[in-house]
Amino acid sequence: MTRLAAATWPEVEAYLKKSDVLLLPIGSTEQHGPTGLLGTDHLTADAIAREVATRTGALVAPPVCYGMASHHMAFAGSVTLRPSVYQAMMAEILRSYYHHGFRKFHVVNGHGGNEPSMRAVFQELKHEGLEGASFHFYNWWKLPEVARLADELYGEREGFHATPSEVSLTFFLEGIESRPYDFKARSDIDEKGFNWPVTAVECRKIFPDGAMKSDPGLARRAHGELFLKAAVESIAASVKERR
Repeated sequence: MTRLAAATWPEVEAYLKKSDVLLLPIGSTEQHGPTGLLGTDHLTADAIAREVATRTGALVAPPVCYGMASHHMAFAGSVTLRPSVYQAMMAEILRSYYHHGFRKFHVVNGHGGNEPSMRAVFQELKHEGLEGASFHFYNWWKLPEVARLADELYGEREGFHATPSEVSLTFFLEGIESRPYDFKARSDIDEKGFNWPVTAVECRKIFPDGAMKSDPGLARRAHGELFLKAAVESIAASVKERR
C-alpha cells in the first residue's frame, strides 16, 4: 500500500503507527506551449511521487492538480487560483494530514509558480505551532541530477517553460514519441520591458505560443524515462534520510 487514495482508513491508521511520512504531489493545469500537455505539472509530480513511494514505502497523497497559473490564463484550458485562495487551500490540506498524525511532509512540486505560496504556507503553519511538523520541498526539474541531464541533452534550449525535459517526461507517461516544434520561429522573443509577475495578456504578448525560451521539439519519450529515474532517485534518497 503506497497510495492514500487507494487505502482504507484502518490501513492509514495502521500505517501511522509505524510512519509519519507523507508525500504530497502538487502541480497545475496550464498551457505548456503548442505541443505540451495541460496537465504536465501535476502529471509529472504525481508520477515521481508515486515511484518514490514505491521505493521508500511511504504513503503518497492524491495530487493537487490546480495551482498558481494566472499568467497562463490567455491560453485555452489553463486554470488558476488566486494566491490567497491557493494558500488557504494548501494550509487546510496540510492541517488535515497533520491532524491525523502525519509529520514529515515531502512536497513534490511540478510548477515553479507554486513555490512562493507554498513557502508562505509552511511559515504560516509553523507560526500556528504545528509542533514536530517538517516540510521538505522539491522542484523536481531543479534537482541537480535532473538539471545536469537537461543541460547535457538540450543546453540553452531547455529554457524555462514548456521545457523539453518536462515535456519528455509527459511523453513517456502518455506514450507519445515526439511532436514537431519550430524553435527558430520563436527564438527572437524578447521579454525586456516587462517586470514579473505579468498579467495573462502580457504573458501572451511576450510568448505568443506559450513556450518560454524553450524548444519542446527536442522532447523525446525515451528522455522522459531518464528524467523520471533521476528525479525519483534523488527524492527517494532524501525521504529515506529524513524518515
